[in-house]
Amino acid sequence: MVEAPSTVVAAGSNRIRVFDLHRQETVERARLRRLQPILETVAHRIGSSLTSAIRQPAHVELVSLEQRTWEEHSSSLPDPTFVSSAVLLPLEGRVVMQIPVPLVLELLDFHLGGDGANQPDRAQLTEIERALVGTLTDVIWNELPPPFATLVSLNVGLVQNSSSALLVQVGRPGVMCLIVELAVTIADHDPETILLSLPLTVLLPVLEHIERHQSSEGMEGMVDRKEARRRILSVPMELKVEYPPISLTPAELLSLRVGDVIHIEQEPSDGPYELQLVVQDTPFGTGILVENGNKLVCTVVSKRESGDE
Repeated sequence: MVEAPSTVVAAGSNRIRVFDLHRQETVERARLRRLQPILETVAHRIGSSLTSAIRQPAHVELVSLEQRTWEEHSSSLPDPTFVSSAVLLPLEGRVVMQIPVPLVLELLDFHLGGDGANQPDRAQLTEIERALVGTLTDVIWNELPPPFATLVSLNVGLVQNSSSALLVQVGRPGVMCLIVELAVTIADHDPETILLSLPLTVLLPVLEHIERHQSSEGMEGMVDRKEARRRILSVPMELKVEYPPISLTPAELLSLRVGDVIHIEQEPSDGPYELQLVVQDTPFGTGILVENGNKLVCTVVSKRESGDE
């Protein structure tokens, strides 16, 4: 049995840090980009719902995606603050939403009919404010599952609110999280930031559903293209076999009677008559008349290539 190294040394540095064997690897940026359109839809839906709840224009925009362990992220948040967490069923793991206290107070003021102009300068919510803010956090949580509906059916489980991120447990120690930064602008006020934390236990199953969905769409698109090509190639088209044009005077044309023979102006020594093959008034190739038993048929002797002018 080979023992894993307990320490790693950074190149060009004398600093030594303990290697965490439980630390998970990050998700490739290319995979995260597949999640970005869905998260942008989540942001727009949250903005619309907040607008209805507080009766003020609310704009929510996706700003950035960052990967950090939950311990690193939670220790970087102010304490106290406002944190709401919920389990997304049937996935495992708890999604955490951190809302700065000033933004909570602003939302509550608008929600209760105020103008949001004057807010108390404090970092802690009162018991009454914590009870009232539950209505607004429910509005936000309810907008998280719908954009994923075509990929996976999600439901918001038990919601818990707290005054400290350090009290929230999202998974085993060292779990990696995707930190989604959302900029929230209420009316003409300065923007504030909401941070969503999605642990890999939630993120990876969602990404797998997205990749399977996109892969199946690609296969369906390929089948559709093949079927379209098959149908196009089976459409009947009219092919005309035309003799070379000849010239007659008006007098000769007027003198023609039923049974008259019109001679094609070509010397016998020049070989067989070359006939034009035409498809929808476009030259397709040339052919000659030959006898096949007691029938007269045309043999193709040249064909126009697709790159020819």
